[in-house]
Amino acid sequence: MAYDRRYSREEIHQMLCLSERRPRPTAPPAKAHAGHAISQHTEQRDDPFDRRHIRRDSTFASRKDLVLAVEEALHSDAGQAELATLDAHAVQSCKIAFQLGATQGRIHADVVLNPMAKVGKKQVPAQGPAQYLRNVPVNSVVLIIDKLAPAESWAPLHFQTAYPKDVDH
Repeated sequence: MAYDRRYSREEIHQMLCLSERRPRPTAPPAKAHAGHAISQHTEQRDDPFDRRHIRRDSTFASRKDLVLAVEEALHSDAGQAELATLDAHAVQSCKIAFQLGATQGRIHADVVLNPMAKVGKKQVPAQGPAQYLRNVPVNSVVLIIDKLAPAESWAPLHFQTAYPKDVDH
């Protein structure tokens, strides 16, 4: 069995949960950031305004939206092609950037638009309140996935992150 297969919605949810706060398996232990798809990119995030250093920060409106987006991205032709690269011995991770189709309009995100100022060539946080938009439709998602176990295992993937990329606002 290979990594490019159909995963049930329950398997996806379980792998997301198991990946949460687990250090990234493909990074050196001293620099391995913990998986954070649920804690940083869903409604379970403590403070949606805590990342003022980026212009736009999006979180899925619910864990269900996260799971549905990941499911569609994994099962797409592009997702299956990226997962197939994990079958190579030297390849340890992949990135799937996917434009939603079947679930577009059904998956929503909350978006924080931070005020930014250009200093030289760099964007930096500026004074003023952030704009907060709730339940805006998500158009695309990004997933970063690492091999964790042999493809035959029931949970072979580590989801480092999964976040809404393109949203309507």
